[in-house]
This record gives sequence, structure tokens and C-alpha cells, in this order.
Amino acid sequence: MIWIEILSKHREVAGRFRVDATEISIGRGYDNHVILDDPYVAARHVRIFRDADGRLVAEDLGSANGLYLDRSRSRKPQLVLDGVQPIRIGQTLLRIRDAAHAVEPERLVGSERSALPVVAAIGLGAALLAINAITVWFAQTSEAHLSDYLVPSLTMVGVVAAWVGIWALLARLFSGRSQVLRHLLIAEAGLTAFCIYSEFAQIAAFALTWAAVFTYGYVVSWTVIAATCFLHLRAVGRTHLVAKGVVVGVLLVVAIAVQTLQRSEAFANSGRPNVSHVLMPPSLRLVPLRQEQVFFDSVAALKAKLDADRAELKAPGVER
Repeated sequence: MIWIEILSKHREVAGRFRVDATEISIGRGYDNHVILDDPYVAARHVRIFRDADGRLVAEDLGSANGLYLDRSRSRKPQLVLDGVQPIRIGQTLLRIRDAAHAVEPERLVGSERSALPVVAAIGLGAALLAINAITVWFAQTSEAHLSDYLVPSLTMVGVVAAWVGIWALLARLFSGRSQVLRHLLIAEAGLTAFCIYSEFAQIAAFALTWAAVFTYGYVVSWTVIAATCFLHLRAVGRTHLVAKGVVVGVLLVVAIAVQTLQRSEAFANSGRPNVSHVLMPPSLRLVPLRQEQVFFDSVAALKAKLDADRAELKAPGVER
């Protein structure tokens, strides 16, 4: 007895046939034991038989499109079947098993899902709402209202829900499983990293006069988005990870380059760099204030340099 399983693109069993014969044939023709509705399969494509050791063997019957092992691109005239790896003929995946093939032990009901991912999702969600509330509180310059905290929180929840829904739909289409919880954790982790860096950049620019962490924050933002998208793509399917990483990396470089060019042109036109507009308490200022004389000395040095440049331009024989 031989079992023939037709697998879907998600490696799920789409059809299962039992054949009580020592040798069977598979193809599109009606004289086969198993008939496949695949236009890329020959009329008599492959035969399954047992060798001298009793192992199941698949043999190509001279088809145009050949016989392959799973995703391999190497055409094989014969394949010894182990009942685990499928074979590919045309555009159809087949798994051939003996009646004595051992199956996996049954799973215990309720043990498939751990509570840890759910707790992590709730914890990250609460952390995001807390960070959002603290950000609003720091920027508060008037009497506080409930809507000041509620609207940003609901907006963030809506954006995350839409983002996760799109990735879950893609996962359902390409892998057969939506994996909503996994995509939710990835989105929350990415957003948490973005929020933490954003707050760190604001405080560092104010407290330590580290303007670079705020000025070039867009580089970190694009990097976090790229990493988040790659993790989503990895959750959708673990195949072609190198190609996915290359595509995400190229898009990251392009996005950073375009925004860098845009910011440089804007700075050239306006001459005003980006500054933080968040009101922070003076107690967060860690770098001591400079004395007035230091400021005036810097202005005097700049004036002296400008006067020297003007004098050099006015000197005889100097081209203007």
C-alpha cells in the first residue's frame, strides 16, 4: 500500500490517495493510478516502485519538465523517497509515503500557544501608551485636557492595527497563516525602539547639547523601519532571506540618501537647522551654561576673521 499526498504551495495536504499496488504511475493521462490536473505534467510523468531493498523510488518516465526533489533545481532521473521531503513534477508537489510511515506524536490540547507572547504584546502596548503620555506631558504648555492624551493614543493604536493587518493579510496569502500576534509583537517592538530613541535624542540635544543625535535622527528612524519590515518579511516566509535583506537594505540606503539631499537643500535655502520644539524642565540641562564673556569673545573672534577676509579681498592684485 502506497499513499500519495498532493501538497499546496503552503505545504499543506490538499489531497491524499491510497493505491494498493506495488508499482504505480502518476500523470495527466487517464491510465494512471493518480491523475494530476497540471498542464506541466506529462501524460505519464513518473512511476513509483520499490527497489531491491524495499525502498520507495520515483523514476522519471522521460517527461519534458523532469523530476525534482522539493525546491531543488537539479533534475533527477530517479529519487529515493524518505516520506518527508516532497518531490516536484511540473508545478505540483507530491509526498509519497508507505503505509508504515511513522507519524508525529499527538499534540496536547492547549499547549500549542504560550502565554508569553500575549504578555509581551500587552507589556509593549502599555509601554508605548506610557511613552506617548509622557511625551504629551513634556510638550504641555497649557491646561491639560483628556483629549490631549486620548487622541494621540487612539491614533497610534489605529496606525499599529492597520500596519499589523496589512502584514497579517500578506502572511495569510503567501504562507497560509496570518500570525497576527507575531506581527503585532514586531510592530510594537519597532515602534518602541523608535519612541525610545526619539525621546533620547530630544533629551540628549537639550541636556548635553548633542545636536547630531537629533539632527540625524532620521537615519535611525529609517533603519528601525527597515529592520521592522525585514522581520515582518521573515515572519511571512523564511525563504529567500538574503534577497529580502538586500532589497530592504537598498531601499534603506535610497531613503536615507533622498532625505539627506532634501535636508541639505533645505538648509542651503533657509540656513536654519532643525531644532527641538519640546519644552523641557531646566533640571534636565546637564551641560553648564556659558558665561556672557565667552559668547562675546566668540563674536569678536568671528568679527576679526570677517574683517581679515574683507581686507584680503580689497588688497591690490587680489581677484574679486
